[in-house]
Amino acid sequence: MKSLRAIALILIFLLCGLFIYVAEDIPVFGDPEAPPIKSVKLFTMEVDQVVSLLDQHIVPEKLSRELVKRGFPPPSHIEKIPGIDGEWNAFIEKEEPHYAKEEKYYWIKKEGNNVSVSRYAFVVRWIEKGLKETAVPNMVTYGLADYRGYDTLGETTVIFTAGVSVILLLRRRSRL
Repeated sequence: MKSLRAIALILIFLLCGLFIYVAEDIPVFGDPEAPPIKSVKLFTMEVDQVVSLLDQHIVPEKLSRELVKRGFPPPSHIEKIPGIDGEWNAFIEKEEPHYAKEEKYYWIKKEGNNVSVSRYAFVVRWIEKGLKETAVPNMVTYGLADYRGYDTLGETTVIFTAGVSVILLLRRRSRL
């Protein structure tokens, strides 16, 4: 029995250590530059002539090839981020009838002798275009009611069904 307690104690310490290790990578609450909120870095490539092409709003062939090789759509055009030197937004064309034809998709940044390419997180689009697309001033409301409407309806149906089932199971039958 004592060996079982020792094993349980060791397991608890290991799990606590793992929890602390994982918790160190959690971004500070509300940090607007946190990776899950802003973007996810895809790859880094050498500068070569890429920067001069980006400054001319031309999509470098090298960049398009690398993105397609990794399974991402190639950018349709590039725009320099106003007021920030060495950073660009890359847009993709969408052919789906229910979506905007053009979407800001990649964030390109010069870092020394390299250029890093990141994909914007969905939250960036949500923040920038949510009010315009839904005409609802509250971000949480348009997220739940508009963007995730069917998902929310499904969750509500499951909770309602569970509640009715509990009521039916716990009701008392009267004696006749």
